[in-house]
Amino acid sequence: MKTIRVYDINLSPETQPMDTQIGADYRRVFTILYTLRARGADAKYLNLHRDSLLFMDSPAVQQIMRTEGMEGFPCMTADDEIILTGRYPTNEEILEQLDADMLQLLANPAGAFAGSACNGVCSSCHVAGCGPQTSPAAAQ
Repeated sequence: MKTIRVYDINLSPETQPMDTQIGADYRRVFTILYTLRARGADAKYLNLHRDSLLFMDSPAVQQIMRTEGMEGFPCMTADDEIILTGRYPTNEEILEQLDADMLQLLANPAGAFAGSACNGVCSSCHVAGCGPQTSPAAAQ
């Protein structure tokens, strides 16, 4: 199974209002990565503010910084290979990088949030008081 990483340089995307593109895309990507991780995939959302050492340790991220600069973020890698840069990936682009078996892991997304206040219905389950009782940093 591939190692999926989404690297983001926005310092606080979780504080962006849902009606902004950054806020909506961040919550969508974070939620699918969290769900996939809860189901056994090696998928993580990494933020420069919280995970700066992981940014520096990634040859792919270093290449993006050299060639595209900050315009190359957010980006997605699979097994340290650059898949896309300059935007958040779609759910389909994330799932494309995983084995077909991973699609079955999403068959019951509410199961990944069992015991949460929203039971998997909320699209922003990392917000305090909703979804799993962890912060995005703890989910990594």
